[in-house]
Amino acid sequence: MNDSASPEHATATPIQTQSTRAAAVCCSSLRELLDRLNGPLYERYGKRLFDLAGAGAGTLAISPILAGLAAAVYATSGRPVFFRQERVGRDGVVFRIFKFRTMVPDAVERGRGLYIEEDDPRITPIGKWLRATSLDELPQVLNVLLGDMSLVGPRPNLVLVVDRYRPLYERILSVRPGMTGLVAIRGRNRLRRSEMIAFDDEYVERITFTDDLRILLETIPTVLLRRGASDDVTEEFIEDIPPVTA
Repeated sequence: MNDSASPEHATATPIQTQSTRAAAVCCSSLRELLDRLNGPLYERYGKRLFDLAGAGAGTLAISPILAGLAAAVYATSGRPVFFRQERVGRDGVVFRIFKFRTMVPDAVERGRGLYIEEDDPRITPIGKWLRATSLDELPQVLNVLLGDMSLVGPRPNLVLVVDRYRPLYERILSVRPGMTGLVAIRGRNRLRRSEMIAFDDEYVERITFTDDLRILLETIPTVLLRRGASDDVTEEFIEDIPPVTA
């Protein structure tokens, strides 16, 4: 009878044991690193470092795209190439956001003003494509570098919107608005005001490195597949809650 051990009772070799221990140590170290990244220090210091690194590298990587889009806007609809508008940032500080211009220069004085309707004639031909793909928002990397915005955060809102619902935005305004966020990946322009506020509030409740990274990654297919993209964003549809006074 063969006295050799059966496969079921074979003992691990020293190499297998060392590999298992190394894997366990690696997993433990990774968990410890994630715990530190997801702690309060990330929101206080790490998030800004992440923004600077990401926006800095991103600006270099997409600079040819930015130049090409700027040339396309200029060639098809003239100047100005960029659209700058006041938005409310952290602690209620107002800043001017950068975007590629997608509408006629005097759009705010025409039509529905700050709101947009389906087949809005104020939107330029290239502007319709830029809005659908969210490429009009790429220049916001400059706002991130300047410290006005973050890569991930609540939606950067108009002054009149924040003034209309100021009490509901108090906690949301404790952090920088983001180029992308829960609103962007959960419906974009198809969301109503109550939903936008709820998602922004949810984000502020728990800010972590892993959540920021997940939102950034989920933004890619959302933009490529044009999920939630719509030019039918009338005041009647969006503003589903009455003004809230202090």
